[in-house]
Amino acid sequence: MEEIDSAIVIGTIQVKNNNSIVKMFTKSNGLFSVYLLAGTKKKSVKNAVVQPLTICNIRYLKNKKSALPSLKEARIDIPLLDIQTDVFKSTIALFIADFLDQVLSEDHEEKFYKFIENALRIFNEIKLGKLNYHLAFLIKISKWLGVYPTVNKEDNNYFDLKEGVFLSKPPNHPHYFSFTETQILAQFLKRDWIEIGELKLTGLERRKLLNGLVNYYIFHVPGFKKPKSLSVLEEVFN
Repeated sequence: MEEIDSAIVIGTIQVKNNNSIVKMFTKSNGLFSVYLLAGTKKKSVKNAVVQPLTICNIRYLKNKKSALPSLKEARIDIPLLDIQTDVFKSTIALFIADFLDQVLSEDHEEKFYKFIENALRIFNEIKLGKLNYHLAFLIKISKWLGVYPTVNKEDNNYFDLKEGVFLSKPPNHPHYFSFTETQILAQFLKRDWIEIGELKLTGLERRKLLNGLVNYYIFHVPGFKKPKSLSVLEEVFN
């Protein structure tokens, strides 16, 4: 039976005979993998369409003889040309795709799909705040993943990465943001997408915040591991 859906490409794995398995996050089925035959790729699924974070419309066929549906057609729905041509954005895109691969699941709300789609639209268009984008993304998506930081009524001087709360004093373990890092995190929490360019950060501050957020997800999302593309991201930004 053929079905049609909207999808965001997460990644592609090459298998036998130049065939591929494409992992996608779809509006109707959440995280979803499809089988792509090499012949199909030449006809109605171009290589550019199955690049990480491409937003597309797909047509696939469910077959009782195969565990995975076959991807028959994929067309770009929302062109993200700036992400593809900007070296900083394309590197951030690989990191975000690696991150999403670990945190997405089959269970989801359609609103969550729309959040990610809208976030990618903004990423494509944004100019001033592009170097802060991945930090904002990791913070904003935490609300949808159920691990959004808890702000206390007291002085919020330190952020406890293990407990996910702001504290007036450092916790009795080493996994927390310093006062400066905590204030930067608090500023991100207050700002909308279009305002993240107002945060003037040094490369060192970005790196510390990013590594702290990765550790935060390691603590709070079961099975989460440091994305492999993190080192590439840090190298490009240096």
